[in-house]
Amino acid sequence: MARSARKKGDPMPELKFEQQMKKLEEIVDKLEKDDAQLEESIGLYEEGLKLAKALKGQLKTFQDKINELNDEQ
Repeated sequence: MARSARKKGDPMPELKFEQQMKKLEEIVDKLEKDDAQLEESIGLYEEGLKLAKALKGQLKTFQDKINELNDEQ
C-alpha cells in the first residue's frame, strides 16, 4: 500500500498491510500463550488494538477504492 494512502497515526506506517496482519497474529499468539507478565500483556493488547484499528481503516480504504473502480465501469 502506498504511503499516500495511509492514514496519519498508523501504529506501524512503514509496514504493509500483510506485514501488519502478521504482526497482529504474532501478538495474538503471545497473548494466547499467557507467558507474558501483566505489564507486557497490557502493552501487547494495546499494540494489537492499534493494529486492528489501522487494519480496519485500511480495509475500508481498499473497499472504497474497489467500489470507486466498479462505479467507473
